[in-house]
Amino acid sequence: MPLLSQFRSFFISPFGEESVSDELNKFLKSNRIINVEKKLIDGERGTGWLFLIEYCGETKIQSPSPKVDYKEVLSAPEFALFDKLRKLRKDLGDRQGVPVYTIFTNEQLAAIAKHPPLSLANHGSSSTART
Repeated sequence: MPLLSQFRSFFISPFGEESVSDELNKFLKSNRIINVEKKLIDGERGTGWLFLIEYCGETKIQSPSPKVDYKEVLSAPEFALFDKLRKLRKDLGDRQGVPVYTIFTNEQLAAIAKHPPLSLANHGSSSTART
């Protein structure tokens, strides 16, 4: 299931009510946060910080699924591929500055390791560009 990003903004004035800060903190605790951007602005609402929150479309954090030991679930060659995919996912997440789960979950990586593509040609990929 793909993650669907949604956005919400909060404006917090240093002279404003605590309720806005409380609302922001409650929102951050109850949602899966992808990214937070903060900018000091001086606008018609006054001077303050504008927070733009990118979050996963879930309104409540689900209880974590039981831990799976993929070393037990996958064969040795499948686990080797799974481990290589996890390292690639981490490198990609670090380079893009995003959490690894936004790229692929462990469950998705295990499915790829169990059923890897036979060749690039079989899956519509090609090293030559088509015009």
